Amino acid sequence: MIRCWRTCCFCFLPVSLCLSASAQLGRSWTQATAAAPWLPRDGLASVVHDGRIWIVSGRDQNDAWYSSDGTSWVLATASAPWSGRRRHTSVVFHGQIWVIGGNAGNVPSLKNDVWYSSDGLRWTSSTLSAPWSARMAHSSVVYNDKIWVIGGSDDTGYKNDVWYSSDGTHWTSAALSAPWSTRAGHTSVVFDGKIWVIGGNHYQQADFPLSDVWYSSDGVTWTSATLAVPWLPRFGHTSVACDGKMWVIGGHSLAGSDVWYSSDGVYWTSATLAAPWPARYDHSSAVYGERIWIVGGRGGTMSDYKNDAWYSAMPTQHVPSWRLYP
Repeated sequence: MIRCWRTCCFCFLPVSLCLSASAQLGRSWTQATAAAPWLPRDGLASVVHDGRIWIVSGRDQNDAWYSSDGTSWVLATASAPWSGRRRHTSVVFHGQIWVIGGNAGNVPSLKNDVWYSSDGLRWTSSTLSAPWSARMAHSSVVYNDKIWVIGGSDDTGYKNDVWYSSDGTHWTSAALSAPWSTRAGHTSVVFDGKIWVIGGNHYQQADFPLSDVWYSSDGVTWTSATLAVPWLPRFGHTSVACDGKMWVIGGHSLAGSDVWYSSDGVYWTSATLAAPWPARYDHSSAVYGERIWIVGGRGGTMSDYKNDAWYSAMPTQHVPSWRLYP
């Protein structure tokens, strides 16, 4: 009986430690750098490629940088052939980094071009004029071996269309008017075998932040997971999938530096309402090295651009072998 009691207790020990470690993800944050060598910026994009984290463009730049630790950054190119831009999207697809649309210049000059590179230095144009309207603040994911472009803002207003491509050149419309409201500054993530659309801004003569969550398995038919989450409505936030959950990080709202997660898109839990990094929006995020990263963005004023990098990771717990085996 004594031996059985000891065995059962030790069986539960690693599980409780794992739960304790997981609870730290999104709550505990470490600053990798307060001032990276790239110019402070908003509207940048981050991807993970070739074993490194990359930032691409932002604040009307056309540069690309990479890092293996988030602290030391290397310039891949200071002047890519595509025009400097912000609020574009980037994904990794078929071993290439892709740059998709965005706004070039302080006076809106919207783009519907698509570029790709395997090394961040040499870039090739896939198309200079995709069939979807030139736009910014859209979202993009890679799903079902295709690149997807979702919503955003063009010269006529906010969009709720969905497009996909298997090569970056030829594009097909999945939905010209999805059931979720027109929006920009939303996020999309692939999770649980579906594409998700989270929050955003539904502009109606003034900012109208959103707090709804939708999903689709084909980009055509969309289902509402929830029309009102517990986090404040927002746009310019980031979302990632990590540790079996979707995450919502920061954004333009009254919150600013909060972090939330969900395993189903319906029920959301706060990891923290006040992370140590300054409140921001139009930043970028990625999952790299088993850590969630946030990079750059804009703070509370028009000139408060960021070039810092922060990460959150599950602490590694080491259990002595004598405690695991009776």
